[in-house]
Amino acid sequence: MRFRFFWIMLVLVVTLPMTSVAQEYPTRPIRLLLPQPPGGTMETVAREVSEYVVRGLGQNLVFDNRSGANGIIAAETLARAAKDGYTLLYTSASLVNNQLVFKKPPFDILRDFAPVTQVTSLSGYLVLVGAQVPAVNLRALVEMSKNPKTPVHFGSSGVGNSQHLLGELLNTRLGAQFRHIPYKGFGPIITAVLGNEIQVAFGAPTTTVSHVKAGRLKAFAYTGKQRFSPLPEVPTLTEATGGKEFVYEASWHGIFAPIGTPEPILKRVQSEFGKALNHPKLRAHLEAGGHAVIGSTGNEFRGYLIGYIKDTAEQLRIAKIEPQ
Repeated sequence: MRFRFFWIMLVLVVTLPMTSVAQEYPTRPIRLLLPQPPGGTMETVAREVSEYVVRGLGQNLVFDNRSGANGIIAAETLARAAKDGYTLLYTSASLVNNQLVFKKPPFDILRDFAPVTQVTSLSGYLVLVGAQVPAVNLRALVEMSKNPKTPVHFGSSGVGNSQHLLGELLNTRLGAQFRHIPYKGFGPIITAVLGNEIQVAFGAPTTTVSHVKAGRLKAFAYTGKQRFSPLPEVPTLTEATGGKEFVYEASWHGIFAPIGTPEPILKRVQSEFGKALNHPKLRAHLEAGGHAVIGSTGNEFRGYLIGYIKDTAEQLRIAKIEPQ
């Protein structure tokens, strides 16, 4: 009996403080790191979701834009943060791509960070061209890129970014000669393509449809399996190339915390994001922008990441992007 009593008391000593932590959290605003400058797709979606999340958390999410180095600066900021749930990272697939394109990556996504929840996945990018570009479709753009007198440049948020990978896959599979120009985020990319500083951008529909409908940008293709319903006239990448199936899932958005953050806090954050993503109005809005709503558990997100790393490594090999 004494032995049994000892173990009961030990369990209580260990679990009661953790339960208390979960019940009290959060008692102050939470910093949400973003690896992009203001105005990018990630920030747009994160702000929309956060409006619903704060209702459940009872505290504000304070956005902290730490752009640069394809998300590495924001990730390193998270790695140095206290393990108390008051600093989180809202990021995209680019975070994982970093450990595949650098010979000595500064972190390992599954070792150094705690996956909290996958927020969304984006079924495809719009292949966007500036209104001043003379090409009338994707095939003409590919031919234009082969002429030294009419170089075609595309922008991405950094080496190994999903936009960079798509551009190189187009070069490999279509014989295009698109030239890569890295930027600090999608906001500067859009500014560059609107000003004809570059000719091509790969953008999430959420933040680019208005430019297409206003005639400021031309959409030559959508990389998802099916046409994007708000722009039914835009062909899929498979249709635009007239060849074998060519589908490219654009990216995903997810929440990470510093490794070692108490599990009850991780579950609380995941729960509140899950509730927010189930709100009919928010879900409908995200889906209209081309996003699939996920809201997975931390373990489910970790499993997804393992598969994503494997698949992306193969795409990088096909695109001939060597680790730097």
